[in-house]
Amino acid sequence: MRHWTLSATIGAAILSSSAGSASPVQGVISGSYVQDRERSDNAFQVIENAIAGLTNAQRPLARMTLLKSIAVDRMRISTAGGRVGITYDDKAPIIVWIGGEPVKWKLIEVLVFDVSAKANGDAILITFRGEDSERVMTYHNVGQDLVVDTTMTSPLLSRPIVYKQIFNRTN
Repeated sequence: MRHWTLSATIGAAILSSSAGSASPVQGVISGSYVQDRERSDNAFQVIENAIAGLTNAQRPLARMTLLKSIAVDRMRISTAGGRVGITYDDKAPIIVWIGGEPVKWKLIEVLVFDVSAKANGDAILITFRGEDSERVMTYHNVGQDLVVDTTMTSPLLSRPIVYKQIFNRTN
C-alpha cells in the first residue's frame, strides 16, 4: 500500500510539473479507483476461454503473458498538461504524452511494453505493445465511475479478447 501511494504521488507530481502543448482529455476524471468486481467482466475467465483452444505447449506462455497484464484491483489516473499518468496497484507508474511517442514500461522482468496514449473525444486510449501481444484500453468516465474497455490481440489467438472493467472512485 505504501509503495502504491508513493508511486501515485510521484506520478501526480510529474504530471503537474509542467504543461504540454496537447489539451487534456476532459472526460476522464483524475483520481483513485478500485475495481467493482460485481459489475466488471471476469477478465480471467474471458482469457481462459480464449486460450482453451491452444495447444498444451502454447497455453502456459499465453496464459502468463495475458493474465499477468490484467490483474488490477486499484488504479490512480491523472491527466494534466497533455499527459496521462496511470499507476496500477503497486506497479511502476506510466507517464506518457497524449499523442506522443511510446514509452517503455516494464510490468515484470519478462513483460516489457511500448505504451502510447491518444485522445478520442472524452476518452483516453492507452496502447500496450509487447513482443507477442497488443492491448488497447479505452478509459472514460460514466458519472463517478471509470469504465475501461479492453481489447487484446495476439498471433496466438484466433480472435481478439474483449472485456469491460468498472472502477469506483475512492476520492
